[in-house]
Amino acid sequence: MIAKLNLAGFKTDYVVDIQEIDEQHRSFFEMLDKIGNVVSDMYKPLSEEEADALADVIDELREYALIHFRTEESYMKEVDYPGLSKQKKEHNRFITDVIRMEAEIVNGTAMPAIKIRNFMHDWYRDHILALDKPFSEFYNKNKN
Repeated sequence: MIAKLNLAGFKTDYVVDIQEIDEQHRSFFEMLDKIGNVVSDMYKPLSEEEADALADVIDELREYALIHFRTEESYMKEVDYPGLSKQKKEHNRFITDVIRMEAEIVNGTAMPAIKIRNFMHDWYRDHILALDKPFSEFYNKNKN
Protein backbone atom coordinates (compact mmCIF):
# COMPACT_ATOMS: atom_id res chain seq x y z
CA MET A 1 0.00 0.00 0.00
CA ILE A 2 1.23 3.44 -0.90
CA ALA A 3 1.41 5.95 1.94
CA LYS A 4 -0.92 8.86 1.32
CA LEU A 5 0.55 12.27 1.78
CA ASN A 6 -1.92 14.67 3.34
CA LEU A 7 -0.78 18.25 3.46
CA ALA A 8 -4.29 19.66 3.35
CA GLY A 9 -5.88 20.86 6.49
CA PHE A 10 -7.35 23.75 8.38
CA LYS A 11 -4.81 25.68 10.40
CA THR A 12 -5.33 28.23 13.14
CA ASP A 13 -3.85 30.87 10.81
CA TYR A 14 -7.08 30.55 8.79
CA VAL A 15 -9.39 31.57 11.65
CA VAL A 16 -11.32 34.73 10.77
CA ASP A 17 -13.27 35.07 14.04
CA ILE A 18 -16.67 34.70 12.40
CA GLN A 19 -17.88 31.38 13.77
CA GLU A 20 -20.06 30.26 10.84
CA ILE A 21 -17.38 31.08 8.27
CA ASP A 22 -14.64 29.40 10.31
CA GLU A 23 -16.78 26.25 10.61
CA GLN A 24 -17.39 26.24 6.85
CA HIS A 25 -13.70 26.72 6.08
CA ARG A 26 -12.82 23.87 8.44
CA SER A 27 -15.45 21.62 6.81
CA PHE A 28 -14.13 22.38 3.32
CA PHE A 29 -10.59 21.39 4.29
CA GLU A 30 -11.91 18.19 5.89
CA MET A 31 -13.85 17.41 2.70
CA LEU A 32 -10.63 17.74 0.68
CA ASP A 33 -9.39 14.59 2.43
CA LYS A 34 -12.04 12.63 0.52
CA ILE A 35 -9.98 13.06 -2.65
CA GLY A 36 -7.22 10.89 -1.19
CA ASN A 37 -9.80 8.31 -0.15
CA VAL A 38 -11.19 7.72 -3.67
CA VAL A 39 -7.93 7.28 -5.60
CA SER A 40 -5.30 4.61 -5.09
CA ASP A 41 -2.37 6.86 -6.00
CA MET A 42 -2.73 10.64 -5.98
CA TYR A 43 0.14 10.99 -8.46
CA LYS A 44 -0.98 8.61 -11.21
CA PRO A 45 -3.62 8.81 -13.94
CA LEU A 46 -7.12 7.93 -12.78
CA SER A 47 -8.87 4.68 -13.54
CA GLU A 48 -12.43 5.00 -14.82
CA GLU A 49 -13.83 4.08 -11.39
CA GLU A 50 -11.54 6.56 -9.66
CA ALA A 51 -12.49 9.28 -12.13
CA ASP A 52 -16.18 8.71 -11.38
CA ALA A 53 -15.58 8.76 -7.63
CA LEU A 54 -13.34 11.83 -7.89
CA ALA A 55 -15.93 13.66 -10.01
CA ASP A 56 -18.49 13.01 -7.26
CA VAL A 57 -16.16 14.42 -4.59
CA ILE A 58 -15.34 17.48 -6.72
CA ASP A 59 -19.07 18.03 -7.31
CA GLU A 60 -19.66 17.88 -3.55
CA LEU A 61 -16.82 20.34 -2.93
CA ARG A 62 -18.15 22.70 -5.60
CA GLU A 63 -21.66 22.62 -4.13
CA TYR A 64 -20.26 23.24 -0.66
CA ALA A 65 -18.15 26.13 -1.94
CA LEU A 66 -21.23 27.73 -3.51
CA ILE A 67 -23.06 27.60 -0.18
CA HIS A 68 -20.01 28.94 1.63
CA PHE A 69 -19.50 31.80 -0.83
CA ARG A 70 -23.15 32.84 -0.47
CA THR A 71 -22.69 32.83 3.30
CA GLU A 72 -19.56 34.98 3.12
CA GLU A 73 -21.18 37.40 0.70
CA SER A 74 -24.22 37.80 2.96
CA TYR A 75 -21.92 38.75 5.85
CA MET A 76 -20.22 41.25 3.53
CA LYS A 77 -23.53 42.80 2.49
CA GLU A 78 -24.53 43.07 6.14
CA VAL A 79 -21.69 45.55 6.81
CA ASP A 80 -21.48 47.12 3.34
CA TYR A 81 -18.03 45.67 2.79
CA PRO A 82 -16.22 47.64 0.05
CA GLY A 83 -14.34 44.52 -1.13
CA LEU A 84 -17.50 42.54 -1.94
CA SER A 85 -17.16 42.80 -5.73
CA LYS A 86 -13.56 41.54 -5.59
CA GLN A 87 -14.65 38.65 -3.40
CA LYS A 88 -17.47 37.75 -5.80
CA LYS A 89 -15.07 37.84 -8.73
CA GLU A 90 -12.65 35.48 -6.96
CA HIS A 91 -15.47 33.17 -5.87
CA ASN A 92 -16.73 32.99 -9.46
CA ARG A 93 -13.22 32.28 -10.75
CA PHE A 94 -12.84 29.38 -8.31
CA ILE A 95 -16.18 27.85 -9.33
CA THR A 96 -15.29 28.24 -13.03
CA ASP A 97 -11.95 26.49 -12.46
CA VAL A 98 -13.63 23.68 -10.54
CA ILE A 99 -16.23 23.19 -13.29
CA ARG A 100 -13.38 22.97 -15.82
CA MET A 101 -11.65 20.34 -13.68
CA GLU A 102 -14.89 18.36 -13.39
CA ALA A 103 -15.21 18.36 -17.18
CA GLU A 104 -11.61 17.16 -17.55
CA ILE A 105 -12.29 14.32 -15.12
CA VAL A 106 -15.42 13.27 -17.00
CA ASN A 107 -13.59 13.51 -20.36
CA GLY A 108 -10.67 11.43 -19.12
CA THR A 109 -8.17 14.27 -19.50
CA ALA A 110 -7.81 15.17 -15.83
CA MET A 111 -4.50 15.94 -14.23
CA PRO A 112 -3.45 13.68 -11.34
CA ALA A 113 -5.66 13.94 -8.26
CA ILE A 114 -2.85 15.52 -6.23
CA LYS A 115 -2.83 18.55 -8.54
CA ILE A 116 -6.59 18.95 -8.25
CA ARG A 117 -6.47 18.64 -4.47
CA ASN A 118 -3.48 20.99 -4.22
CA PHE A 119 -5.18 23.58 -6.43
CA MET A 120 -8.28 23.58 -4.22
CA HIS A 121 -6.28 23.61 -0.99
CA ASP A 122 -3.94 26.37 -2.12
CA TRP A 123 -6.73 28.51 -3.56
CA TYR A 124 -8.74 28.30 -0.34
CA ARG A 125 -5.68 28.96 1.85
CA ASP A 126 -4.58 31.95 -0.23
CA HIS A 127 -8.13 33.30 -0.46
CA ILE A 128 -8.63 33.10 3.29
CA LEU A 129 -5.32 34.76 4.09
CA ALA A 130 -5.44 37.48 1.40
CA LEU A 131 -9.17 38.32 1.22
CA ASP A 132 -11.17 36.75 4.05
CA LYS A 133 -8.88 37.87 6.87
CA PRO A 134 -9.08 41.56 5.87
CA PHE A 135 -12.85 41.20 5.50
CA SER A 136 -13.14 39.65 8.95
CA GLU A 137 -11.26 42.57 10.50
CA PHE A 138 -13.67 44.98 8.78
CA TYR A 139 -16.68 42.89 9.77
CA ASN A 140 -15.71 42.55 13.41
CA LYS A 141 -15.17 46.34 13.66
CA ASN A 142 -18.42 47.26 11.87
CA LYS A 143 -21.04 44.66 12.84
CA ASN A 144 -23.99 45.89 14.85
